[in-house]
Amino acid sequence: MTTEDLINNYINVSARTKKLAEDFLSLSYNQINWRPSDSQWSIGECIEHLIRTNGKYIPVYEKYKLHSRKSNNNAYKQSIMGKLILRTVMPDYKRKMKTPASFNPIGSEIKENIVNDFINQNNEIVELAKSVDPSKLKEKISSPFSKFVKYNIGDSLLIIAYHNLRHLHQAKRVMENKRFPSDDSLRGQHIA
Repeated sequence: MTTEDLINNYINVSARTKKLAEDFLSLSYNQINWRPSDSQWSIGECIEHLIRTNGKYIPVYEKYKLHSRKSNNNAYKQSIMGKLILRTVMPDYKRKMKTPASFNPIGSEIKENIVNDFINQNNEIVELAKSVDPSKLKEKISSPFSKFVKYNIGDSLLIIAYHNLRHLHQAKRVMENKRFPSDDSLRGQHIA
């Protein structure tokens, strides 16, 4: 894979992410906050988790941003740790993982415009990804979950892209739950 392939892969997956997120724009605030059970996240909580996680990468991408365009389409190789983490965030990965407290959205105050906030953040990261210096994609960074887990910047783009898909598919399953309320059934209620 080349650095250009990596960025294009990220951009393509992020376009799918945006399209999935747009499916939630028509939902009411109460629908966004409905949970299938006390232990399962609502659509809003899935999105809040992504906003918290992805926000940790923005300063990293800004730090390695190119200030003038130069072409550098070198070969790109994932790190071993990056490959391992990527496998666990793929949408079809079956095992559930414990979310660290600072990234766990249960009990959070979910903003009414959370879907738009996520779409805007996704767009911002896509623009940053396009401007990251390709020669820096192999630079090691610490995972936002643990300073002891290190992988490269290029790995982080793939991790974000597929982690987004994983949780948006999870949010979609909430919406497809047979008990998911119609907006009419929630009139007058405010779930928080």
